[in-house]
Amino acid sequence: MKQSPYRREKKALNAEMNVVPYIDVMLVLLVIFMVTAPMLITGVDVDLPKEQTNTMSQSQLPVIVSLTDSGEIFISYENNIDLPISEPELIDTLSNLQNQSSNAGAQPLQVMINADQNNQYGAIMTLMATLQQAGIEKVGLLTGAPLPTPTL
Repeated sequence: MKQSPYRREKKALNAEMNVVPYIDVMLVLLVIFMVTAPMLITGVDVDLPKEQTNTMSQSQLPVIVSLTDSGEIFISYENNIDLPISEPELIDTLSNLQNQSSNAGAQPLQVMINADQNNQYGAIMTLMATLQQAGIEKVGLLTGAPLPTPTL
C-alpha cells in the first residue's frame, strides 16, 4: 500500500539550545546600559577623603600674582602687598626673586595665581606663559572655599 502524501514523518528531536533569543536580549541590555551609563556618572555626591598636606615653611612664602577681570596684574611678595605691575616688570621681578632664592639655597620660588572667576581662559594662560618666561617652575591656582549647599 502506498503512503499518503499527508502523512507526517517523525524526525529526531533537536536537543540543542536555541541561543538567538538570548543574544537578542543581551544586545538590548547592552544598548540600555550604554545609554544610561553617562547619566549615572554625572552629579554623584562623593565623600572625598580628608588628608593632611605638607605646609610651606614660614621662611618661604609664595609669591601671589593677582589677575583682575579687567586684565590688571598685581603682585604680593615679602612685605610688598598688591603692587600693580606690568608684564615686563613682572618677569624682571620674578627673575630677581628666583635668583635670590637660588643663591640662598632655598627651595625654588613658588607662585600662586589669584585670578577672578570671570577672567577669560586665554588671559590666565597668557599670565602662565609670562611666569614660564620668568623661569618659574612651580605655579598653583588659588581657589575660594565652596559655598555650603542648602539642605532640603
